[in-house]
Amino acid sequence: MEEVMRRRLTSRSIWSRALYMVLFAIAYTITETIIFFLVVFQFLVTLLTGSANEPLLRFGTNLSTYVYQILQFQTFNTETHPFPFSDWPNEDARGDRWRASEPRDEADQAGVETTDEPEVIVEPHTPSDDESATRDS
Repeated sequence: MEEVMRRRLTSRSIWSRALYMVLFAIAYTITETIIFFLVVFQFLVTLLTGSANEPLLRFGTNLSTYVYQILQFQTFNTETHPFPFSDWPNEDARGDRWRASEPRDEADQAGVETTDEPEVIVEPHTPSDDESATRDS
C-alpha cells in the first residue's frame, strides 16, 4: 500500500497537471476581468445603438466556451488542455440573443402588448339540417 502511495506522490503526470491547473486558474481570473469589461461595454453599446455588437457577441460566445473548457479541465472532467495548448474556440454567436425592438405603434408605447400574429376567431358550431337528420335516424 505504501508503495502505491509513493508512486502516486512521485508521479510526474499528477504534478504536471497541478502546474497546468495553477496556470489555468490564473487564465480564468484574467478571463473573468475581460468578461466584466465585455459585459459593461456591450451594455453601453446596446444602450446607445439599440442593438448588440455582433463581433462582441461572437467573442463573448468564444470566451464563454473557453471558460467552460478551463472549468472542465480544472474539475478533472477532461484531460484536454484549453487554449493556448489547443485551438481557440471558434463558434458562431447563436442561441437566444437579446434584441432591442423599437415600439411599432402607439399601443406599444402605451405598454399594451401586441403581436404580429393574426387574431383567430372561433365561432361555435351549429349543426346543419343534414347533420340533424343523420343523428335523428
